[in-house]
Amino acid sequence: MKSLFLLLALIATVPDFQTAVLRITGAGSAEDLDESTLERFRALSQHPLELNGASRSRLLASGLLTAFQAASLLEYRQSTGDILSFTELSLVDGFPPDFVDALRLFARLESSSPPGKRPSRKLHANLMLRAAAREQDGLSSAYGGKLKATLGQTYELNWAGRTAYSGGQVFPGTVSAAAYGRKNLGKIVLGHFNARFGQGLAQWSGFSLQPYGSVNSLRRSGTGISATGSFSPEHCGVAADFDLGRWNVAAAWSVPDKLPMAHVCYVSKTVTAGATVTGKALGVDWRIGVPNVSIYGELAWKSGLQAIAGAMWVPSYGKKVAAVCRYIDGVPEVIAGAGSYTFDAVAALSSGQFRAIVKYAPAIDSGPLKITPALRLAARHKDEWRLESRGELQFDYAGWMLRSRIDLVHCNEYSWLVNAEAARTAGPVIAYVRWTLFRVDNWDDRIYVYERDIPGSFNVPAYYGKGWSISLTGSWKPSPRHAFHYRLCYLSYPWTTTPKPSKLEVKLQYQLSL
Repeated sequence: MKSLFLLLALIATVPDFQTAVLRITGAGSAEDLDESTLERFRALSQHPLELNGASRSRLLASGLLTAFQAASLLEYRQSTGDILSFTELSLVDGFPPDFVDALRLFARLESSSPPGKRPSRKLHANLMLRAAAREQDGLSSAYGGKLKATLGQTYELNWAGRTAYSGGQVFPGTVSAAAYGRKNLGKIVLGHFNARFGQGLAQWSGFSLQPYGSVNSLRRSGTGISATGSFSPEHCGVAADFDLGRWNVAAAWSVPDKLPMAHVCYVSKTVTAGATVTGKALGVDWRIGVPNVSIYGELAWKSGLQAIAGAMWVPSYGKKVAAVCRYIDGVPEVIAGAGSYTFDAVAALSSGQFRAIVKYAPAIDSGPLKITPALRLAARHKDEWRLESRGELQFDYAGWMLRSRIDLVHCNEYSWLVNAEAARTAGPVIAYVRWTLFRVDNWDDRIYVYERDIPGSFNVPAYYGKGWSISLTGSWKPSPRHAFHYRLCYLSYPWTTTPKPSKLEVKLQYQLSL
């Protein structure tokens, strides 16, 4: 009967890379993300995770799935066998269709053990080389590279290094090697690694979403120990984890900061509970799933008492209501929100500071034409009010895209920004042309805008002054193995009272996939 899923599989609308990342991470906008997150998702898009063959340790380390989703997937695989299509995956508990559509860009479904097939030992490698030049009060340059190699689902090697415009050295950069087991051994990592446990109070490497952008970001999902190819890793040393039935045990030693860490966790579809101990903190975390409700939290000691306690309720398909209380660094905070696939509203009160965000982004499909309007309103108050409004409108048709955005901000004064973008989004040649006009007279009224860039670069400049910019970003893929990425940008301030130098930037990147 399962083979019928192959005949009944529907052709789903696969979102673009940015939209897919936002759906999986729960971020409210691209401005809420960071460079390492986009680097990780870009690597997964080039080397998708094998959902039928991956162990629990590897599923969690990918950052694509929560502990509940990993447990649900493993239980389904054990009881029914390999998942034959993404349509079937959308029937697994914890995998709603919109999430599965986004997952298509970063995961694949291959039979893990068909008759006569042995585990894959195929070598995959991806090499990236980049160079950039900038003219702003003088000419400066930067360059770098990245290598990722995998041998089946068992071995992984990462290297990344770059310079900044201000200088630096490419080598040795980031180096990590990992070996994944299939039974009790989850993984062993040598070199640079990430360690993210529970809600992140006792131990969390690097960036984490601020819980103000969307309802989904109110609750964190620890990925445990994972190898990294980030340009800016946090830990370097040795780390390992082990799967012992429903238990997972992880231990690591970070050499530069002489930091030991250990984590013990019990994982099932209904209960996740763990304890974390490091050289600087200790904590216990939990998540309990009852019908339509998830109750979660963490209690930790890290130079003082810290605590998180929250609940998320799913009253019906696609809708969520959540609230969380946090006590971090002596500051109490209460956050609450509600959302659906098209709507998000979050409000937070923290030590006299108020924040609120409301976002509405429906999608309108009319045959081959897709129209996506979006409205985002944000307010913040401590010593004074900062009010923000953003409107966006996007048209997609047969591989072409038109998009426009307007921002209005008031804090000390009024500021505004408007841009327009046209693109060819399909085929071997992809190109985005964006024009931006802005007026921001006061630094407190600055406007942050996510800018398209070459893969592995995260670009969210703060627009300030009176000026305009134009950029051309895209790629050329003459074959599946070779890809060339580029970005040209010119920024000018012709209307400022105090002269500011214009900026011209050129970036080139080559990608080789084997």
